[in-house]
Amino acid sequence: MSTVATVQTILDVLRPQQTPSQWESDFVRRGRDWDDLVVRAIVLGLAPQLHHRFSTWSLPIPPRAKAKLAAAFQAQAQRNEAIYSQLKQVLLACANDELHPIALKGVHLAAHVYKEPALRPMNDIDLLFPTAELTAAETMLIQLGYGGKHKSAEMGAGVSKHTSTFRRTDQASGATSNPYLSANNDRTVEPHTSLEESWFGLKVDITPGIRERSERVELAGLPCLVLSREDLLLHIALHFCFHLIQGAPAMVQLSDLLAITQAEGVDWDVFVARAHQHRAEPYAYAGLKLAHDLLGAPSPDPVRDKLAEATWPPLRRRIAGLGLADILRRTQQKPLTNLRERLARGFQDRQQTANWAPNWHGRLQVWRTFLQPGRSDTGQMILQKLRR
Repeated sequence: MSTVATVQTILDVLRPQQTPSQWESDFVRRGRDWDDLVVRAIVLGLAPQLHHRFSTWSLPIPPRAKAKLAAAFQAQAQRNEAIYSQLKQVLLACANDELHPIALKGVHLAAHVYKEPALRPMNDIDLLFPTAELTAAETMLIQLGYGGKHKSAEMGAGVSKHTSTFRRTDQASGATSNPYLSANNDRTVEPHTSLEESWFGLKVDITPGIRERSERVELAGLPCLVLSREDLLLHIALHFCFHLIQGAPAMVQLSDLLAITQAEGVDWDVFVARAHQHRAEPYAYAGLKLAHDLLGAPSPDPVRDKLAEATWPPLRRRIAGLGLADILRRTQQKPLTNLRERLARGFQDRQQTANWAPNWHGRLQVWRTFLQPGRSDTGQMILQKLRR
């Protein structure tokens, strides 16, 4: 099977209305290869969900494939248990220091949106703090034994939602380039001050009003704030699109959109209004459309139509034409090995980013970053060579 066919076969397992007989028929028609299916599912972070779904189906799964999926599920269950233990320590310290974080993405989704916590892989702990609490939050993490790394929002692609990451100083080993294969149970903590997604001049900020609409739930046995359902869906749709823009792994974020829409509770009128408010219609549209097309994620047709109508026509046409092959082409890229490749990637990244801009002005903002070489790692390398 081709890569696209294999990945679509994996995604088809997760479709809400999928039946074992229909899936097996499609699998055989596309070219049966269980080993390839399982390996790709593990790499994409979807193996736990496949194991969970197959456990409810009566299919003749080869023993080796079945064992690999079961092992991936169990490993994720243990990893997530360790992450929630880590989260509990951080939340206790926050309460002691009168800090007020909002738990984002994985730790919220795994506990309150997915059917089981092990179904949602996590790579880090994302917490949104009021800007005034950031210094105290970083101090608290240092007191817990974390070491921090800081990067200016003016450097690189211009990410500003968080400019620091914290990892325990005795947990530096065990990581891999693929977060879903990492053997390290202790994850980084990323203290955010906004939900702004930004990449080479393209910026979308849905932060205003987030805290006022947040909800209190229990995480790791402790009370904690999380995003409201509409804010969560918009945040994940935006995050998914920026993973595509950045060329980062995106299949877990795509499955998040399925999990949220399946769980129901979204007020669609509020969701559309919020997307309008933050000028995030293209990204809400793209997220819902791709989740619907590739996973059968339930979202009302009129909602997608309204979001499409509010999207700049060139971008709307681009989104309408996107498919799984485009996602894989963008998110499965080879590592860079030399300066020439880095220069080419820098141009390609800006080209991709500009294609997602909501208007001509946005495209210009993206290309302006190409004229600021001193702000990128590649530019710094070139300037150093020129000075020699």
